[in-house]
Amino acid sequence: MHIIQKNLISVKEKICRIALKFNRDPSGIKLVVVTKKFNKESIKPLLDSGHLFYGENKVQEATGKWSDVLLLNKDIEIHMVGGLQSNKVAEAIKIFTCIHSIDRLKILDVINKNLADNSLLREVFVQINISGEPTKGGISVSEIKSFIEKSRVYNKINVSGLMTMPPPNEEPSVYFALLNKLAISNNLKNLSIGMSNDYETAIALGATHLRVGEAIMGPREIS
Repeated sequence: MHIIQKNLISVKEKICRIALKFNRDPSGIKLVVVTKKFNKESIKPLLDSGHLFYGENKVQEATGKWSDVLLLNKDIEIHMVGGLQSNKVAEAIKIFTCIHSIDRLKILDVINKNLADNSLLREVFVQINISGEPTKGGISVSEIKSFIEKSRVYNKINVSGLMTMPPPNEEPSVYFALLNKLAISNNLKNLSIGMSNDYETAIALGATHLRVGEAIMGPREIS
């Protein structure tokens, strides 16, 4: 068995174990394997295992890597986990099922105008800069309610959840718990929280989508 397949099994087993520990249904937690900067050959063991959910952070890379695969398997979902520019929206909605990084109403406006019957996009998450770090994308906590209310005019788009990344080298539980509370107060059902180093904590605090890369794929090459 390939090491990536072993890693996938290990992570899925941990997800199941932790979910049950906190009285959660493991089937309600989607494991998005972040495959950015990994080539088709690296991803093949995951496809052979039947895994369906993948994350990419660049539209062009995702299109080149996944277009042919999606033609052969309609159940596979590609999730946008990086920032999205408005000039990439038309292409993005053809390849991504979910965008985790919405942080401007302008992007929602462009998505709404471009969505068509053949678009793959089904839902989006609003990215929250929960710690107020100037180098991170996302809207501030104080803007969430207004942003969600304004987003409802885009009736073609399903704004279903919130996403955040806690600051590095800090305990993530405080930030995950806050995001869970904010999602509930804004009637949003999904939480995209938890990466390779903190997904176990994220499960305990309500994650519905985990963005796990290196714990499964191994370290990325530094370009």
